[in-house]
Amino acid sequence: MVDIPSTQHEVIEHGEINLRKILTQFAIGLLLLMIVLGLVGYFYRQPLLNLSKVFVTQFGVYGVALGFFIPDAFTIPFPNDTFTFLGLQGGLGFWTCVLWGSIGSLLGGTTGYWIGRLLGTRQWMIHFFHGRGAEAYAITYRYGFIALAIAAFTPIPYSIVCWACGAVNLKFRYFLLISLLRIPRVALFLWFIQAGFIAMGPVT
Repeated sequence: MVDIPSTQHEVIEHGEINLRKILTQFAIGLLLLMIVLGLVGYFYRQPLLNLSKVFVTQFGVYGVALGFFIPDAFTIPFPNDTFTFLGLQGGLGFWTCVLWGSIGSLLGGTTGYWIGRLLGTRQWMIHFFHGRGAEAYAITYRYGFIALAIAAFTPIPYSIVCWACGAVNLKFRYFLLISLLRIPRVALFLWFIQAGFIAMGPVT
């Protein structure tokens, strides 16, 4: 495990997991996502379907994978589930979208792990973990792979936790094993998103 700069001790001491809060945020976030896409499906169904077909024609399964890889590798705050949804509406099968979304997420998380592992002692990374990434870093330092398991499935930013796992030098093989929880998470979110989209029929 890398040496933790003195500026990080305060952050680490306050790194606690509030499971009730996390599950509440998870449920609310999923519900809002369903509502938003349901409304989009109600008012803009055909334009969205057209966009989805263009997306699949231009990028195919690799677009789905890339849509997960970039946010999960580089902590870009973008709703990656948008890409599995576009793939599904564009004609790709449900499990095809889940497969390629999961591949992209796992490759992205692995990249994030090695970013943290190789660059964790750099000043800009330390500054990041003391700022935007403070909470994720703190719970990862304190709870290790438990934090990763929760982040793989909940609103805790998985990408930042991946960076933190590398920075605190958690074993890579266990990191990769626990990150497989991303697969059921991708499937669950896509199912709920699709349910919300179907539930709201187009304006007649």
